[in-house]
Amino acid sequence: MNLEKRLTWREPAVFVAATALSTILAIWAVVTVPVESSPVPVVSGLYIAAAIYVPLALWFGIWGCLAGYFSCVFMGLYLNFIGVPGYSLDFVLIWSLADFFEGFVPLMIYRSLKMKPMLNLKRPTVTYGLNVLLALTVVISGVALISSMTTLFITTFVVAIVLLIAQAAVEDRRTWTIWLLVGVFLASIVSGIFGVGALAAFGNIPLSAFPTVFFGWVFGDILVLATIGTILTIVFTPYIMKSRLFVSGYITAEV
Repeated sequence: MNLEKRLTWREPAVFVAATALSTILAIWAVVTVPVESSPVPVVSGLYIAAAIYVPLALWFGIWGCLAGYFSCVFMGLYLNFIGVPGYSLDFVLIWSLADFFEGFVPLMIYRSLKMKPMLNLKRPTVTYGLNVLLALTVVISGVALISSMTTLFITTFVVAIVLLIAQAAVEDRRTWTIWLLVGVFLASIVSGIFGVGALAAFGNIPLSAFPTVFFGWVFGDILVLATIGTILTIVFTPYIMKSRLFVSGYITAEV
């Protein structure tokens, strides 16, 4: 069957809705929890929008990846509009690739391995209990960041990873290991490379600041993906996969 015959109104509609949600989260993150000591204006210490980029990609294929990209574009244009220096259109178009590839790289790996975003839970009571702890962890991390409690913020990072490892121990290990390594760690590193690389290439930060900004970028993305991203994947994946919205290929559902 030709691609054109399989493409429906649902995929573009999902893209528009996902872009709108991602844009709201992106703007909220940079306005609410910027890092005051960062050499980059309004860089968020807890970029909540990053938590949904990987789930969106695994649920909706390339449409989810594009939602991440354009949400970052719109956020950058908003920052330019309110007078934040350094967010010119040419920079924003390149910089936003960070959010595109944050979802696209995991998407490629999952599709090449023919893996679904999540399998049926073996021990749902334990898993949902661990997710409650993950939710509590991200709330505490947000409070710690806003209150400049660095030690507590780092502690929440460690706790989130430990909870994911515990989840892998009680559920399907392959599924959870791939999620942790690809959906959390690799996605965050790839995003940091593109995002901080663009900042350095356009002169928004000095090269000497690259390691510091890169660490902060990746650290924050890992935290939100390990907590919020995991919760979203567990809670919503079963429903989305059963619906007509799920894109099992890259652009459309495979038939």
